[in-house]
Amino acid sequence: MQVVEFFYDIVSPYSYLASTRIDQVVVEADAKVQWRPFLIGGVFKATGNQPPASLPAKRKYMLRDLKLWASYYKVPFNFPVHFPVNTLLAMRILTALPEAECTTMSHKLFQAYWVNGLDISNADILESIVGPENLALASQDQVKEQLKQTTENAVQRGAFGAPTMFVNDTMFFGNDRLSLLGHYLQHPEDFNG
Repeated sequence: MQVVEFFYDIVSPYSYLASTRIDQVVVEADAKVQWRPFLIGGVFKATGNQPPASLPAKRKYMLRDLKLWASYYKVPFNFPVHFPVNTLLAMRILTALPEAECTTMSHKLFQAYWVNGLDISNADILESIVGPENLALASQDQVKEQLKQTTENAVQRGAFGAPTMFVNDTMFFGNDRLSLLGHYLQHPEDFNG
């Protein structure tokens, strides 16, 4: 069975959009997805990239583009008042959780931020979503190190933003590459490198 590694950060709007479709794309291809939380800020720093919203022309385009994608996917989307926010605690929590719980909690956090507009950088708000036990996981040294390693691993493999998906060494970047990813999974013979 082919495995798709889905690298994402809750603060990334295109990661949110991709999160609403990735499971369907992978199931249709009889593959499996591994949700891999990482820190988009760490990726940007390591690669010299910058958030599209930091550039006025890209920000204007991005806002309309996000609304079009949400409409196309028929998913709710509300650009949060607090953007961007620091997702370090949230991403550490997701890193600490077993895979099935990570997926479920990721959906909850995406919903909280990109639909309900909650400031998930606020520890009290975050705790109300994930629970005190899960919030406590974020302070564990091994969790901190694991998130750092996952971020560095993604960069070493070529990631420069989010979402980034890998099938072995083949990388797909962006929500708009989900259809291509699905085709690749179902028809790898169509790709010559």
